[in-house]
Amino acid sequence: MQELRQFVNQMQATSSSLDKVEILKKQSIFIKLILRHTYDPYKQYHVTSKTCKKNSDLCDQNKIHNTIFELLDDLTNRVYTGHDAIAMVNSFVAQNPGYEDLIYNIIDKDLKIRAGAKVLNKAWPGLIPTFNVALAQSYDGKCDWNDTWYASRKLDGVRCLAVVDGEGKCTLYSRMGKEFTTLNKVKEAIESTNIINTVFDGEICLVDENGDEDFQSVMKQLRRKDHQIENPKYMMFDMLHKPDFENEKSTEILSDRLHTLRSFCESNQCNEFGYLAQAVVTGDEHFDTWTQMATDNNWEGVMLRKDVGYEGKRSKNLLKVKKFFDAEYTVVDCDVSPMSVVRDGKEAQETMLAQVWIEHKGYKVKVGSGFSQEQRIKYTTEDIVGKIITVQYFEETKNDKGGISLRFPTVKHIYENERDC
Repeated sequence: MQELRQFVNQMQATSSSLDKVEILKKQSIFIKLILRHTYDPYKQYHVTSKTCKKNSDLCDQNKIHNTIFELLDDLTNRVYTGHDAIAMVNSFVAQNPGYEDLIYNIIDKDLKIRAGAKVLNKAWPGLIPTFNVALAQSYDGKCDWNDTWYASRKLDGVRCLAVVDGEGKCTLYSRMGKEFTTLNKVKEAIESTNIINTVFDGEICLVDENGDEDFQSVMKQLRRKDHQIENPKYMMFDMLHKPDFENEKSTEILSDRLHTLRSFCESNQCNEFGYLAQAVVTGDEHFDTWTQMATDNNWEGVMLRKDVGYEGKRSKNLLKVKKFFDAEYTVVDCDVSPMSVVRDGKEAQETMLAQVWIEHKGYKVKVGSGFSQEQRIKYTTEDIVGKIITVQYFEETKNDKGGISLRFPTVKHIYENERDC
C-alpha cells in the first residue's frame, strides 16, 4: 500500500494531464490493477466509506483477506452483503493501519488523483471500459420541423441496453453500464432470435393493475438478489450494430435503424420485448397533438429524435418534452417531526421523516412529498443524508428570498446504494 500512497501523492502534485499520463506510464501492474478496480464502472462494491465509518464497531477478524483485490472481488460478487460487507471492509482497514483513507477511496471509486477514464486510457489504452449511451437534452420550445424528427411516448420505465455479441449471447445493462441479472426472460427471448453483433436501446417496463407503467415496481424488482422478474416488457426504441455502439456513433440514420428494428420485432413477436411506435412530426400543430396526447393519457412526456446517426452522448438531436422534469440530487439534510399514522384502523402520532433538503443550483430546497409511510418510518432511524434521490418537479421558481427553488418537488425514487440505473 506504500507504493499506492507514493503514486497518489505524485498524481496530486500536478494538475497537468500530460504529466499525469507520463506518471501513469511508469507504474507497476499493482497500480494498474488498483486503478482498474477503482474506476471500472462495471465493478460495484455495494458499500460506502460513510457506512463503514458510521458502523466502525462492525469488524470480523476471523475472516482475513490477504490482498485488497480479494476483498473487492468478494464485495463485487456479493459474497458478503449488508453488515457482513461492512465488517469485512473494517477488518481489512484494521489489518492495514495508516492506509484507511486509500482503502475507503477505492471502495468509493475515487482515489482523489483528479484523473478519470480518459486520462487513464491515454496511458493504458482500454484499461477502463467506457459505456456511453445516447442521452436527451430538455426541449426548450424550439424545433426546426424542416428537419425530420420522430416523436414517441416517453416511457416511465428503466433504461436498458441489450448487447448481443458475435456468438449471440445477450447481456443487459443499465445506462450506467451495470449488468442486470433479473431479466433472464428478456435475455433468453433475444437470444432465441439468433441475432448477433447488435445493440438494442430501450426501457424495461412493468404495468400496474390500471395498465400504467410502474417505475417504482420495476426499480425494486431489478435490484432484488436471486430474483427473476416474472413479466418484464422490454420496449425497444433503437437498434444499431455493436461496433457502432462501441465507437459511440453510427452513420446509419434513425429512419433506417427504426425500419430494421420494426422488421426485427414483427418477425420475432413475443411477450418479452416489443417496438415503441414512433412517427414523423409534420409541424407545430402535429407536435401539439403529441403533447396533448401526453396530457390526456398521463404519459411521462414525449421524446423527439432527429433523423441522424446514433450518438453515445447527451445530444441536442435527442430531446425530452415533459410535463414534469426530474433530476438526481444528494440529500444534504433532513427533518423529522410528529406525523399522523394509521395502525390497526386507529390514528396515532409518531415521529417520522418529514422532509429532506437538497441543493439545486446552489440553493437549498426542501422536498417533503413522495415518501411512503414505510420510508418515513425507516428513515427516522436510518440515515438518508448522503443518499441519491430522484426528484420530480414542475418548474423552477423563486423562493421568498429571491433565490431559486422548485415548484411541486416530489421524491420519485431513493437509491439505497450508488446510482446504477
